[in-house]
Amino acid sequence: MKVSEITLDVLKQYLRVAGTADDILLKAILAGAIQFSVNYTGLSEADLDDKPDMPLAILALCSDMYEVRQATVTGLQINPTVAQILGSYCQNFL
Repeated sequence: MKVSEITLDVLKQYLRVAGTADDILLKAILAGAIQFSVNYTGLSEADLDDKPDMPLAILALCSDMYEVRQATVTGLQINPTVAQILGSYCQNFL
């Protein structure tokens, strides 16, 4: 699977979400997870498709964003698996 192949249905299956009540939110979360990965790594969206483990990072980010929807942040906490995957492709060293 490629990042560009992650559809709303794939995301809902991964998150075990039924129904359509959260579809708008889930679309925004998917777009946000992809943009976060682009910003974190410095890769383009097209480049993300070339990384075989990137879909897992995107889905894990989506899961975190969906499950933890709070207004306050006490510190940046990123899933260690996601950090490892994104870090291995990171081109942003500034």
